[in-house]
Amino acid sequence: MSLTSPTYQATAPPPVAVADGAAAATATVWSTPARTESGLARVREATPSELGDWDDLIARFWNHRVTHRRSWIESLADAGCGEPLYLVWEKSGEVVGCMPGLLARVGLWRGFGSPMPGWQTVSLGPVWDRRRLSARELVGLLVPYLELVHRVSYLELMTPDLAPAVMRALGFRGEPAPTFRAPLYPDDEKRTFRGLKDSARRNVRRAERLGLVVRFEQDESFVDEHYDQLREVYLRGGNAVPFSRRRVHQCFRHMQQASLLIAVSVRMPDGTCIATGTFFIDHQELHLWMWAHRTRYRWYRPTELMTWTVMQRALRAGCVTFDLNGEGVFKEKFGAVPDVTKHRWVLGNPPWLTSLRFWAERGYRVQQAIRGHLARLVGTATHGLAERDSQDRHDDR
Repeated sequence: MSLTSPTYQATAPPPVAVADGAAAATATVWSTPARTESGLARVREATPSELGDWDDLIARFWNHRVTHRRSWIESLADAGCGEPLYLVWEKSGEVVGCMPGLLARVGLWRGFGSPMPGWQTVSLGPVWDRRRLSARELVGLLVPYLELVHRVSYLELMTPDLAPAVMRALGFRGEPAPTFRAPLYPDDEKRTFRGLKDSARRNVRRAERLGLVVRFEQDESFVDEHYDQLREVYLRGGNAVPFSRRRVHQCFRHMQQASLLIAVSVRMPDGTCIATGTFFIDHQELHLWMWAHRTRYRWYRPTELMTWTVMQRALRAGCVTFDLNGEGVFKEKFGAVPDVTKHRWVLGNPPWLTSLRFWAERGYRVQQAIRGHLARLVGTATHGLAERDSQDRHDDR
């Protein structure tokens, strides 16, 4: 389906007026209003004033999350994911919706992601006033605007808030993006702890008896240890790490500055770091970003103690839900149940670009598995040689 097919009724934007000597890129791009089911509305770039108050702007809407905040988008931009684009829907002179995302190259095409795969972003998509604008109207304005104004040929959204029937009717292809979610009871810590499985509660108490210490980290040196542990986890599973150390560092820096980050480590009584995790707290929601532990210290079960300690802090902050960011049976230990409401929606022009994206993702996963397997073989061989060399030196003595 063409992005400018009759499904999407919208007028082309007028030429952008640019003062002499000024760069066109600095001008806010406005589209002309289009008639929707409930009246005239338009989508446009946020003005400098709106951008300065972006976090307050998104907080007006029912479905905003930590990833809609400017700090998250800037962390993606500084990690090289693309060029930020902050969009606003306007109706009767009032802002009725917002959406952040990034413009990026997708092969030979120009794409817009909110988010793209590989950005380690739990969800994005639009936030809006459902009383003023329907999801059909919202997306119906978005698609032609991106194509006509920003020359976008490929669009991805990931959100639980756009009805599958509406998105498919608009030509999008979707796939579920399940996660696990656990309830939190800020006024009843004991009830929350009872929600953990028996094995998790035992491992928390056991780790405490063994003298493990949970430390909340502030220094950026934490990033190196965290990334190394994440790499070990991926290699242990036979996969290569799909993100860079730079991505983790930019996330740490931006989210810490915004006072949204919880970086945490678990240490042995002698100070040895055996597990690390990164979480976010925002708007009564606790988010797991990433966690990892050292294989040789697995017996200590540090992840349960680390996660429960973070959950306690989230309870004190008033959180009522915990998104554990993806699938994994282990997450059920924390009282989490599957949440299958979230979907990744893809639209391409030409239409075969959508199919190409899904085939490319499958190929990428195979490539990552091969790279991870080779890296694990190299690591095993290197470790074996090191042990043999150590034994030879011992024999020589």
